[in-house]
Amino acid sequence: MLKLDSGTFGRIVAILTTYVPSGVAYGTLATALHIPWYYTVILSVVVYSGAVQSAFVGLWAIGFEPITMILTAFLLNLRHTFYGPHLEEKYPLMSSRDMYSIAPVLTDEIYALAVSDPPMKVPVVRNLGYFAYSCWVVSSALGVALAGGLPLFLYPILYLALPALFLALLIPRVKGASTALSAAVSISVAVVIKLYELPEYSILISIGAGILAGLLMLKAGGGK
Repeated sequence: MLKLDSGTFGRIVAILTTYVPSGVAYGTLATALHIPWYYTVILSVVVYSGAVQSAFVGLWAIGFEPITMILTAFLLNLRHTFYGPHLEEKYPLMSSRDMYSIAPVLTDEIYALAVSDPPMKVPVVRNLGYFAYSCWVVSSALGVALAGGLPLFLYPILYLALPALFLALLIPRVKGASTALSAAVSISVAVVIKLYELPEYSILISIGAGILAGLLMLKAGGGK
């Protein structure tokens, strides 16, 4: 059970206001592209990755190629390789059992919440992870049920939920010239990737560019 102190309550609200609209948008979009409802829900239960599921929806629309899908899923989730070690550093008392129980639900959002201040207890991280997972699965099914009943203008608004969460988490962590440059470079490169409609896994380029820019400024003595 989650103890509802002010910090945990805020994180629950963040999950509800991002996962629910994003899950509904995914479910309605998949249904609009004539993907069977059971595939749509099973993907949320088994895959549990908004990026990979969105890529699957796009590939379904243009013609499904298993090898392309596997490669895309690998590249999109490659960043998760670094989440575990950082989380273990943030929570040095975390046991292997705790890590194995958290790993299946360690999404970008849960990772970002877990490493933000103030730090949470390990059981809270785990419970938030499974709460977010439940929200995603239920909202995906809700999206299927609501397909065709939502006005078209709502779809772009629903898809803004997750980016809004990341901006809210990012802004307080920009505390110097290097972090500001890193954020600005990442955002700029990501916008260019989106404008040129490059593959979704190209977002890794924006992440790498931002990290490199920040490190170069630190090395040049340009600020913390």
